[in-house]
Amino acid sequence: MDLQRIELLRKNFLFRELGDIELEKLGRVCIEEIHPAGKAIVTEGETGHDLYLVLKGGVNIVKGEGQSFLSYIGSGGYFGEMAVFLEAAERTASCMAAMDTTTLKIDRHTIDSFCEENPAAGVRIYRAIIKALAERLQATSGDLAMMMKAQIMDQSKITGLVGKTK
Repeated sequence: MDLQRIELLRKNFLFRELGDIELEKLGRVCIEEIHPAGKAIVTEGETGHDLYLVLKGGVNIVKGEGQSFLSYIGSGGYFGEMAVFLEAAERTASCMAAMDTTTLKIDRHTIDSFCEENPAAGVRIYRAIIKALAERLQATSGDLAMMMKAQIMDQSKITGLVGKTK
């Protein structure tokens, strides 16, 4: 088993709490893919089923027809995690190889089978995704509250504006 593969899995938030034997089992069922620079790895709007871990190289995350740059994911990073946990999850952005890039791909079925065969590891994986989703929800709620605060006028300003129109 390639130690680089195991270490990459260990760095991923989903698999961080797994032991060496569990990581080795999971590493054996990952599919290694090589993507030339500029190639779309996933495309916005398509149905996704796979999680990708970046082994070597890097990936640009882009959105919309204009391919607006959102972020860069380098070696050790990951993308597509929501597709593993949501049925018929539609990709919310495209992921393009920024350079020649090697990824490890794990599909939903493989994760499900692994968790069924290794229930203790499955619990740790699902706890990790719950924690990540809760953190994202908390951050999104904070962002939404800030946006709403910026859009809501103080009641005294509204009363003043209404008073001027009378």
